[in-house]
Amino acid sequence: MPPSSFFSFVLGVPLLALALTPACSSNDDPPPRNGVNDVKRACEIRASWTNKGNDRCINCQVAAQSPACDCEAFKDFASLCKGQDDARRAEPTCTAELDACTKACTQTDCACIDGCYAQSAKCKQVSAAKDGCIADVCTQYCQ
Repeated sequence: MPPSSFFSFVLGVPLLALALTPACSSNDDPPPRNGVNDVKRACEIRASWTNKGNDRCINCQVAAQSPACDCEAFKDFASLCKGQDDARRAEPTCTAELDACTKACTQTDCACIDGCYAQSAKCKQVSAAKDGCIADVCTQYCQ
């Protein structure tokens, strides 16, 4: 093989391999399931639930943000919002005072809950993902 052909071959193989490699992202995980991704709108969805007190609804709200388990009762929703819950727990601006503010609101006073986040945009962002996910995952069990 002449030297110029050799160099063309050596340089061409990696380029050909690169061209034939399918495009892929660095993260092939599905996007997070953040639902409406809005604190106030997620509250409004939860406020509209007519079966909030049934076991399946309560279990969904708890298990969706908890670690996965092999429990038959939780298999449809266990851990679906765990990543969002982890992100909220890790956010330093999500303080005990902010949690106390949202707990002081009635569960149907969505403007009050939304107002609690007025001073913490970052906590509101991660809370919106978590609340939106739970509303999205659990509506079918709570309506």
